[in-house]
Amino acid sequence: MKLVCIPAYNEEQNIANIVNASKKFVDSVIVCDDGSTDNTTKVAKEAGAIVLEHKKNQGYGAAIATLFDYARNENADVMITIDGDGQHDPNQIPLLLDVITTHNVDVVIGSRSLDNANTPKYRKAGIKIITSAANYATDIKVSDSQSGFRAYSNSAISEIHPTENGMSVSTEILLKISNKGLSIAEVPISVSYEGDTSTQHPVSHGTGVFANTIKYVSIRHPLLFYGLPGIILFLGGLGLGISFLDTYLYQQQVFYGSLLGSIVLLLIGSVLMVAAVLLFSMANLIRDKN
Repeated sequence: MKLVCIPAYNEEQNIANIVNASKKFVDSVIVCDDGSTDNTTKVAKEAGAIVLEHKKNQGYGAAIATLFDYARNENADVMITIDGDGQHDPNQIPLLLDVITTHNVDVVIGSRSLDNANTPKYRKAGIKIITSAANYATDIKVSDSQSGFRAYSNSAISEIHPTENGMSVSTEILLKISNKGLSIAEVPISVSYEGDTSTQHPVSHGTGVFANTIKYVSIRHPLLFYGLPGIILFLGGLGLGISFLDTYLYQQQVFYGSLLGSIVLLLIGSVLMVAAVLLFSMANLIRDKN
């Protein structure tokens, strides 16, 4: 069974076209209405989609998690996720399906960066920055970490259990792909930015996703994220302490600022280094159990 799964929030203007265009490529189209206040559910049902409803808006990630649960319960062979805002072209679904079925890949991402002629410059820059951070956090290399146009094999559906409610779910899924050793590929897709295709301002959206991506960097690489700053601060505190002692012993002068600064830097540096070691050990234990 092949499914197209669409997370949607107040998309009554776009949802019918997306459902109708998607139906010809798969067995069923599933829409998760994430607490819409318009007629998204009604329009999607009339277009022939199966609709899963959230009573209140929980976020893009929560909708994706609900769609994963549905696909898992149905034992779907392939699950294609496509955004409900009209940016993605459902007629490009076969591009992702072909890679999944022909090349036996677990996850295929439709990348805006491989065919980005119509992508605004500020979006290109944002995609590049967030993707660079995501690649570092997940230890895999993709060109568009935030694309919502993806295809998942049965194995991937079984292994991936998203928990993030917000837009950072895209990075979380990449991290799970890396942890589970799933194979991944990309295909170029075109994207439409005409009209009102986004319900969130790109700056606030990008800032939020980047902040959450940094969280995953800190989890995946705690020694570098916490340990290196800790060492630098500790050495800085040590240097101030030596300077304080030198001035006190040879000039009989007391610089309380140097003493206080030394104590603060030594404490913060020590805490960061201990935290880095503990998080590194915990992360390795979790990976070993998985």
